Amino acid sequence: MIETVTFDFWRTLMAETPESNAANEALRAEGVGRLLAEAGHPVDRAALAAAYRASGARLAEIWGGLRDVSTGEQAALFLACLDPTLPGRLPPAAFEGIVEAYATAVLHHPPVLAEGAREAIEALRARGVTLAVISNSGRTPGRVLRRLLDRSGVLDAFQTLSFSDEVGWRKPHTEIFQRTLGRVGARPETALHVGDDPEADVAGARTAGMRALLYLPDGRPETSGPGEGILRRFVDLPALLGLLA
Repeated sequence: MIETVTFDFWRTLMAETPESNAANEALRAEGVGRLLAEAGHPVDRAALAAAYRASGARLAEIWGGLRDVSTGEQAALFLACLDPTLPGRLPPAAFEGIVEAYATAVLHHPPVLAEGAREAIEALRARGVTLAVISNSGRTPGRVLRRLLDRSGVLDAFQTLSFSDEVGWRKPHTEIFQRTLGRVGARPETALHVGDDPEADVAGARTAGMRALLYLPDGRPETSGPGEGILRRFVDLPALLGLLA
């Protein structure tokens, strides 16, 4: 019997468009550039864009090892790609402002709660199912992702939320799954994870001993892989849980 359901954040609980993501990426770099200029370190737009790409490549290397770093470390990495001495030359207040601009860029064009997610969450809670979030953070820290869930009115539905920038490990590493289950006192064999990535979500959850559903809403191409099946619509999740009992 499934007693605990955990959800991925990006492209599962919350949906964004390629356009909104690109806009937020640009605003993140521009916001940092504006604050650098105010601190007496003007940088042209081309240099900012190049440094942002370079920091992304470095992050990809870190993430490839399934580790994650804090937003402050990400921002320092971005600045170091502009000038290796820059992070150490900024006054603390200026650096803190840059970290905040970096962290909150997503709020300019926020993702929206996936269709049917609210109804599914309410139905599962009514059954007494324990709910949690297990997600890789990307460039946006867990503290801001919580704000987005709160704005959508579903934050309080989750007993715990595990974001990779806070845990230090990224999916599919088993640590982030096991730590979440430990927080809610759940046994892996009674827990189900829902997410859109066959490796990070489905394979990661199954390696941790959980069951898993691959979330592929209508319009996304079908991807084969291990798991209990495919979830096309959130409104179908309560019924699917009954079949997995």
